[in-house]
This record gives sequence, C-alpha cells and structure tokens, in this order.
Amino acid sequence: MIDFIKFQLLNTPSEELEENHLLDFRSFVNLETGETSRYMSARYQGLQFKIYNTTISNPNGRITVEGSLHKYRNSGLHNYNDFNIYHLYWVIQDLNDKFNINASNCILRQVEIGVNINPPKQTKAILDCCILHKTAPFKWMYTKDEGDYIQARHQRYFIKIYNKRKHYEKQGHIIEKEILRFEIKYRKMKALNDIGIYTLYDIIEADFKGFKEVLLTEWNNVLFADKEALKGHKNEHKYRNINYWTELNSSNLKYHRTQLKNVLKNHPNNNKYLIAECIKNKTELLASPPKKNC
Repeated sequence: MIDFIKFQLLNTPSEELEENHLLDFRSFVNLETGETSRYMSARYQGLQFKIYNTTISNPNGRITVEGSLHKYRNSGLHNYNDFNIYHLYWVIQDLNDKFNINASNCILRQVEIGVNINPPKQTKAILDCCILHKTAPFKWMYTKDEGDYIQARHQRYFIKIYNKRKHYEKQGHIIEKEILRFEIKYRKMKALNDIGIYTLYDIIEADFKGFKEVLLTEWNNVLFADKEALKGHKNEHKYRNINYWTELNSSNLKYHRTQLKNVLKNHPNNNKYLIAECIKNKTELLASPPKKNC
C-alpha cells in the first residue's frame, strides 16, 4: 500500500553510509562551470540515498532517502504486485540490517499510498469516466517510469489513477489481468501529521488500517461520469464533458454532482461502487494478509 516515499534520515552519521559497501556514492560536476552538485548520491534496489553538503544553516549536513519501498521489496524491478504490511516490516528490517536505518529516525517528507486492484472493466474505460476530483480536473500526464496516467492536483496532494498492467507489459512483463492503480501522493505532510504519522515507524504503528477510509474517501470524491450509466440520459453529453463541469458555479456543481450520483446509484452495474468495493477489499487484505502468502 506504501509505494514512493521520501524521508529525511536523522541520527545517522553520513560516514556510516559512505563506508557501506552496498552504496557507491557519486557527486556530479557541471562540465561548463566546474561546479559540483549539492549532494552525493547512491542507488540501491529502487532507493536513492543523498548526502547533502554542509552549509551554514545546516552544519551537520542532511541525508535523504527516496524511492519505492514496493520496488525495494522486489529487488528494484517492479511494483505491479501487492505490497502488504508484512512486506513493509520486511523492508524496514532489511534497511536496518544493511544500513542501520531506524524507522523512528525517518522523518516523512513525501509519501504515496495506494492500491493495485483488478477493476470490473477495462482500465482505459474507467480512466475516461474520471472527470474531477473534488473540483480539480483530471489531466493526462506522462512519465518515463509510470507511463500514461491521469492526475488531479491539489495544494498538498495529488490523486493519480493509471493502468499498471499496460506500463509493465511494455517492459516485457507478462500480466494476465487488468491492474488499475489508485493512489494519493502527499506532497505536504499535514494530513498525515494530523492523524499522528510523522515517521516511517508511525506508518508501522498505524498498521495500514487507517488508510482504508482515506482511500475510500478520496475515491468517493472522484466525479465519475460512467458512460454506460449515462447512456440515454438527458444530460449524457454534458456530464461526460469536462468543460461543462469546470464552468459550473459551486452551487450548480453541487446540484449536478448529486444528480450524477443518483444516476450511478440507480444503475444495475454501478462501476464506481464496484471499484470502491475493490479498494475496500484490497486495503483490508493488505492490512491483515495471510502470513503464508508473504
């Protein structure tokens, strides 16, 4: 359920990491100016370790670690399978064994929480139905690492939804089922701090269980214009048009959002509800998985 993470590492001498045989730290030089980078970096199994130069304001330097804990579990190769609470325990113990990293010393700066689900219909069709998150429009994005995805941007977090299967099939992996990824990317930590999560250790203490309601709430905030449910409806074309929604004032937006919810609720194949059930079931499984599968 935890994927990308960035944390500042406290109470760890930089020399200890520099001398670790698993890490090959390098700094970079601008060939035109001769200036060196502000930090040395090393990579290991999907994680990037950075040791920043000392400054007047930070005389002891600074250490950050960022990357995918999920990929780390898979030797840095992929993150299309499940990542449950016991996998997180394993990663944290492995970081402690190899790099003497204590989870209580890992101050969170960015976190992605999300689930990979097998959706009730093709992922592309689902992405095409996602119009807004709250009042933020979904936009198509592309990165080399994740391929195409849709994203709604808020001040402190992003909502990302994408076709996990398609991306990894392009890399040569054989994946038999559709995989949709629904994810919250926290850029600021206030929302997690408000529920007592400041460090990597706090995530362990939370035991994943608090994330179910967070993910379900954010999925519920998606304005989902289901093509099947809207077929023949008087507002079919309006409700499927992002420009229609973004031009509504707040009171009209609230009214028509409620109207759309009623359309979905009364449709026999309520895909938004089915996806919510998939998210609910997957988060419960990841929080309390059978140990034999770990």
